[in-house]
Amino acid sequence: MRLFTFLLTLLLTVNTALGQMDKIEYLLNSKVQLTDKIDQGQKENTIFLKTKFASPIIINPSEFKKIQDNVILKIELVFTTYKSIQTFDQKALNRKRLQSLNRLDSEIIGNEMIEWKIVGQTACSSPRQGDDYFHGFVITYRPTSTDETVEKEIEYIEKVLSGEDPQNEATELEVIEESEVFTIVEEMPTYKGGEKALFEYLSKSIKYPAIAKEKGIQGIVYITFVINESGEVTSVRPLRGIGGGCDEEAIRVIKSMPKWTPGKQRGKSVSTAYTLPIRFTLDGSIPMTESMFYADELSSTSDTVAGSPLTHTYPTNYYVSDSTVFKIFNRNPNWNKMLVVCDFTGSMSPYTAQLLVWHKLNIKTNKQRIEYFTFFNDGDHKPDRQKRIGKTGGIYHNRAENFKDIKDLAEKTMRGGYGGDTPENNIEALLEAIKNCENCEDIIMIADNFATPRDLSLLKKVNKPIRVIMCGTFGGINTAYLDLVRQTKGSLHTIEEDIMNLMDLNEGEEIKIGNKLYQIKKGKFVPIYKI
Repeated sequence: MRLFTFLLTLLLTVNTALGQMDKIEYLLNSKVQLTDKIDQGQKENTIFLKTKFASPIIINPSEFKKIQDNVILKIELVFTTYKSIQTFDQKALNRKRLQSLNRLDSEIIGNEMIEWKIVGQTACSSPRQGDDYFHGFVITYRPTSTDETVEKEIEYIEKVLSGEDPQNEATELEVIEESEVFTIVEEMPTYKGGEKALFEYLSKSIKYPAIAKEKGIQGIVYITFVINESGEVTSVRPLRGIGGGCDEEAIRVIKSMPKWTPGKQRGKSVSTAYTLPIRFTLDGSIPMTESMFYADELSSTSDTVAGSPLTHTYPTNYYVSDSTVFKIFNRNPNWNKMLVVCDFTGSMSPYTAQLLVWHKLNIKTNKQRIEYFTFFNDGDHKPDRQKRIGKTGGIYHNRAENFKDIKDLAEKTMRGGYGGDTPENNIEALLEAIKNCENCEDIIMIADNFATPRDLSLLKKVNKPIRVIMCGTFGGINTAYLDLVRQTKGSLHTIEEDIMNLMDLNEGEEIKIGNKLYQIKKGKFVPIYKI
């Protein structure tokens, strides 16, 4: 028996190592994103793991220990493209750097939820200059939840909802409609070609003002504007500026934008307020890569150099960075008598806000499609060591008729606790929800892609199809949710697509979701890498 256990452990170790090697080679052969030089300034929720010029050794590994309990969102491997010898093998050096990172955490390379980028700095022209450039890894992580951050997330949700009781005679939604400019709608406006095309347009169009260059002015200009029902950009004005001609330049470029696809409310094109942050740096001027809904206040977890690949603004207070929940619900109008089970841990507030706004709009128009809500926070404030499969707790329920009750339930769930360790009690919450609403038809789970259910062993008790809405799929899909959907004969939904056929796949078959490939091996989905 001991020999069998040893051989099984050895086999698993070998398979894991082979998977990591495949992932490393896949990363090394991915497209290098070029920039002059990255900013090494202090950034919120970001650490810099440094190596020396032409060296693979991480010289400050203690920095990584500070975030070992945090969820890692993105990793950027940064190097200089300069070669003192033309035969120098940069790919071999980057491979060794990735291996050095893997020695700090043996699971980090294989983590499919992390977004990876390979960044080459082009302005370096000598080995001596190379010492002034950053080399190594820029790691963006999700901050640890605290009572203070939970209150900020609740404040954010209240701002999105306007803080008004929808049972009052005049709600914010009615005020918005009377003014004919919406601040948040079921389908937000989109730039034709998507955010990548928007990024390219702004990158090519913005010229750094001479006065700003002379005076060393740099920073972020926030521009707010309205995209009318025809898709035209109107009412352009600065929300927050930095001077030196940067505000005027940002306004000029926004005014010159081609038509957008307008936002829609109840199937009708409407005028929608929109805000874009544009960062000016003395290395160049390029927009931050994510757009925002209009908000009264602005904040960002990222202060990275726009224009370099180190630009990704993750969901934070006062703006929703994508419209995942809106888009998925609107793509699936046949979902009715829904039971919605929603994760309320981590940084799910942007998605929670979308769910609540969508439900509020449906109640107002007498199109209530959700019958019942179940919210969970993985055990309230229970210590991780006391959590037991099927008995973790932190689960809250209510019928969906009264919006104020649902809003209060959401806040109660958030204040009740915010998880602890990363795994969560999704299936426990799901089973309780199904028991409480046996007549519900479509069962929807709104899941945090970065958090694997701790209780997948309970999945055999689920006897209904589960439709999983994935939130935060920047790097790829958490395969635990692919397995959940396939086992329950349900469906999986991302901001881009609805995947309905996972249960039809057989052993060895592959499926492409986004730009990633997955294959069924021994009954479970695994990522595969083809160079």
